Amino acid sequence: MKLTEFLDQVQDPSFLQDTVVLHFKAKKEYPLLFFSFVMKKFKDILSFDVETINLERQEKTAIKAKLSTTFLGQKKLYWLEDISALKSKDRQLWSAYLKNYTGPNVAAFFSNESLKVKPAGKTITVQIDDFVDQKMLVKLVGICAKPISKSFLKVILSLFDMHKNLTLDLVCMLMNYGFLVGRKYKEFSDTWVHKIISPQKSLFTLSQYFFDKNPKMFFKLWLAIKEDFPETFWVVFWSEQVWRACNVVKYMQNRQMADARKISYRLPFAFMQRSWRKFTPDELVNAHNFLYSVDFSLKNGGASFSLDLFYSKFLHSQFAQK
Repeated sequence: MKLTEFLDQVQDPSFLQDTVVLHFKAKKEYPLLFFSFVMKKFKDILSFDVETINLERQEKTAIKAKLSTTFLGQKKLYWLEDISALKSKDRQLWSAYLKNYTGPNVAAFFSNESLKVKPAGKTITVQIDDFVDQKMLVKLVGICAKPISKSFLKVILSLFDMHKNLTLDLVCMLMNYGFLVGRKYKEFSDTWVHKIISPQKSLFTLSQYFFDKNPKMFFKLWLAIKEDFPETFWVVFWSEQVWRACNVVKYMQNRQMADARKISYRLPFAFMQRSWRKFTPDELVNAHNFLYSVDFSLKNGGASFSLDLFYSKFLHSQFAQK
């Protein structure tokens, strides 16, 4: 089933009534924001309850017991999240289990296409495309828990004339902004929309140089894009990046791959692949604390060069020193 078909059928309360496995798959990343929309829709419209299960944190026997039983005959949808992000042993275990799952509840999960799962029970498989088009955007609006104004919807639709490769989670992020801006959509559209979309590649690249501790390439790109945003944006941006990176390092050190992957959203791909090994949580906590002091200074009339000092200290590993 294509994603557009799924978005049509999910409006029907009887959807999944006879289904035991719901499998979402994509070539690339786990679209976290999109699934937050989907699970809210399921909770609003389905005639049975929805529960999220963390396959890494809960006991395997307890999870299997939940999936194989009902309370007073009432079925549930259990959202198992991204099973392809699990450790190899657990990935194989749950793949085998889901291949043979026949109920009585609905087991819903995501995997990338590298994981071959063909469940034997009554299954719906939803193929998620890499990019969103205008038709799919309109259907996405239909599953939102909150209304988006027609004016703001037109703003998002107009973006497709200039940006052909909008990802699913990027569009979902724009829709979240749409909930917040309300009547101020025009000001937001004129001032911020293109700044959110256009520099995404540059921001990812800048962040990659940052975590690779490559001062030459970092400062070259930084000088080219620093004026695109105010200082307050950069403080928030780096605070989020460092906070996410710190949690990724903690999760990776504890072999909690699924949690690490979820929290890594908006970090450069290279960080998850290799760069995280260069850091300790303490170094990143020290960097985050310094950013807090930068934020306090800027809000109280401090000099703007404090951000440059932050970059210099981070890129030369001074936060790693005791």
